Amino acid sequence: MARTPWGRRRLDRRLREHWQRATGHKDWGDDRIGTLLEGLGLSYPSDLEVRRLAAIPPGVELRATEVEEAWNQPDSPFRHVHITLGLLESLNRVGLVHITKDDDGGRWLTVPEGLHERLRSRWSAGEEADWHEQLVHNAFLLLKPGDPWWSLPAGAGYWWRHLVWHLRYCDPAQAAALVTFPGWQIAKIQRLGAQSLLADLALVDSPESRETASVINEVMGAEEHGSQLDPGKRAELLRALSPGPVPLPRADAGHHAGQQKSAVAGQPGGRQLSAVRGVLQLPRSTFGFALSPDGTWLVAVGDGGLVNVYDVETQDLRRVIRSPYDRLYDCAVSPDGSFIMTSAVGEKAQAWDAVSGEERLPFKVGTVGESVYGPDGMWVAYNSFTGSFVDPLTNERRGTKPTSKGMSHLALAADGSTLATRGRDSQVLLWDPRSGRLLAKLPDQPHSVHRIGLAGDGSWIAVGGPYDLRVLELPGNRERFTLEQNGTRFATTENWLAVPAARHVQIRSTRTGELLDTLEAHTDVVLDCRTSPDREHLMTFDRSGTLIVWDAAAIVP
Repeated sequence: MARTPWGRRRLDRRLREHWQRATGHKDWGDDRIGTLLEGLGLSYPSDLEVRRLAAIPPGVELRATEVEEAWNQPDSPFRHVHITLGLLESLNRVGLVHITKDDDGGRWLTVPEGLHERLRSRWSAGEEADWHEQLVHNAFLLLKPGDPWWSLPAGAGYWWRHLVWHLRYCDPAQAAALVTFPGWQIAKIQRLGAQSLLADLALVDSPESRETASVINEVMGAEEHGSQLDPGKRAELLRALSPGPVPLPRADAGHHAGQQKSAVAGQPGGRQLSAVRGVLQLPRSTFGFALSPDGTWLVAVGDGGLVNVYDVETQDLRRVIRSPYDRLYDCAVSPDGSFIMTSAVGEKAQAWDAVSGEERLPFKVGTVGESVYGPDGMWVAYNSFTGSFVDPLTNERRGTKPTSKGMSHLALAADGSTLATRGRDSQVLLWDPRSGRLLAKLPDQPHSVHRIGLAGDGSWIAVGGPYDLRVLELPGNRERFTLEQNGTRFATTENWLAVPAARHVQIRSTRTGELLDTLEAHTDVVLDCRTSPDREHLMTFDRSGTLIVWDAAAIVP
């Protein structure tokens, strides 16, 4: 039944009274910001909801996916855009917030200082503190019971950058204690650099914070305080901030500082953070990625046909190369690091100059997918059009043409002695990569083969399928062990396997399958693990697009 004009006026009056009681104001104001907010025509519940956007750090360009992750509880089975964040598009449409797209398709948002202050002015101090505390609780859920804040997963980029800012509004005492505690200071420098720690210290004005900032500036001198620090200066800075054993504050459900035993270097949180070389935010629709031979940059491909090149140290996007295809499934970097090879389904591979981004012609390697590396610049790919193993550098066929067709899922022993491939769905074949001669055909696997890994000398093989991961002795095919878990995206080194397990990565012995360690740096489900050609780096990639580059030698000392 339609409301009468009198009924609508009464409802409007009640809603306005509710707004005034909730905010202490009659409206948003009569200046530009107030007029634009009024002009949005939001419902009164949405008017009240939009105030929560004041809990977004102002004047800072933020990656939208990181904000969405921070506003959702990490253990929630559903990933959605919080109702408040959904209002950002309306504010962007009238120019109240700024939302831009990066070259790799990522969305960035900025809440201007003026809008932030107006939204805060319509909030009571109690409401503001309560909402910041709700958000900080999402960060707290990423920790194990009793862990300090600097045990946050390395992939929780938003919280590493903005935890202190949120704590300042809901628990100023803990914010002040945290920024002056050496554990947080050292972890912050390791994760984001000295400049990020200085930004934390500036949020809390105290004699201790000013003293720490003075120490940093004295040690760094005229050097930049960004993430790329001279190793000597960095070591000197970390020593200057490292005290003897002292009690440390830990995070608790109320976000108040308590006491626990002093941290030691061997604790998993600190050791794992020191093993992280870089944390990159890639598009969620990334299908393939590869690390450069020197480990300083990474290339990623996926939907949109873009070839994105990232700097591992600074975590910045170096360049974007646009391919002629809508989707790229695989990429590789030449052994000398001079060019990038990309592949699309059913199309010829392309080569791109790693420095200029220009396409290199001629490149006649043909239709290839994944490729693998061996010693002394050895590089092997399978040309699905000709049915031959080829060298992508020269397009020369390696040895005789195999009699089997449809090879995929290549793995090459580090000494170059053995090449393993999947033949038919559950078939594994072993080849001499130089002559192309078939060395052995293993008995059919229990399930379809999705990934293969080889020992450095070819003495064992890891075969992953949808339900298990098996490690077999070579020759002889004797089973070392079977892991009853998905084995489609594991990575191998000589002594251990990296296997995704929900939001974690399990490190297991290649000899016994024993669990050696669990990497807990991600905040979302881990989709893939890969090693660099020299096996010196491990790369782990999760559903939210976070890719972490690890120093493999530091994972299992």
